[in-house]
Amino acid sequence: MAKQLNIDLLRTFHAVARFGRFNEAAEHVHRSASTVTTQIQKLEDQVGQRLFSRSNQGVELTLYGRKLLVETTEFLKSHDRLLISLMPQRMQGKIRLGIPDTYAPAFMQDLLPQLIADNPLLELEVEARTSGELLNLFMANQLDLAITVSAQPLAQGERLGPVQPLWVAAEHFSYPPNAALPITVPVVGCPYRAAALQALKDHGIFHRVLLESPNSSAVEACVRSGVAVGLMEESRMGEGLMHMTELPPLPAQHLYLLCDTGNALALHLHEQVRHFKV
Repeated sequence: MAKQLNIDLLRTFHAVARFGRFNEAAEHVHRSASTVTTQIQKLEDQVGQRLFSRSNQGVELTLYGRKLLVETTEFLKSHDRLLISLMPQRMQGKIRLGIPDTYAPAFMQDLLPQLIADNPLLELEVEARTSGELLNLFMANQLDLAITVSAQPLAQGERLGPVQPLWVAAEHFSYPPNAALPITVPVVGCPYRAAALQALKDHGIFHRVLLESPNSSAVEACVRSGVAVGLMEESRMGEGLMHMTELPPLPAQHLYLLCDTGNALALHLHEQVRHFKV
């Protein structure tokens, strides 16, 4: 194995891992597809391992490729943060940030004002969507930073920690015996929805969806009104709600911060965003 790994080769490797296609990765790193192919082959020769398995649908990381991706992510971020610290005058321009709709109110109130105050030359654009939508937008290069919740560990990004959804209801909630349990859920794209519906199915709990909405405020209002059971983390429950312990427990999810490590502006904000408390 070579004594040194080339930063440009690693950056191209990360781009291919992110987009899953050489053409999209080439556009992102501003090189031709043939050059990207050559760079990946050169990196594979250096490490002595295949990094991607190739098919007509695109490329996927091999087991060793996943290992290299994880072990070089922080290395690239540290390298680029050093460059940023030496060139603070460059920190201006547009940055696209994604946040799950569930966390958007706290983010807007607790962190966004400070981000704007600390970075007056950055033009922030914030997208509040489901985690599934945010992941797709990031993979399509339409976001530079994204906080997202995933049911499964992700090959990319920084895992900020676990998040535990709970079944919650208003303290005055009740429904007729032998009737279908009324529930309110987010739309497809939120991992909590899939976990909740699967848990109810696995335990044979008769239920009906009273409200399905992309708006977390509408879902929470439905829960607080006392007409349905919903999903929420304990830290967001507040007064008037209770944990429905009689319903099957839900699996913990993974909270990630995704960052385009080739984007100096994204790396500039990374350290501030990663301390956001959900």
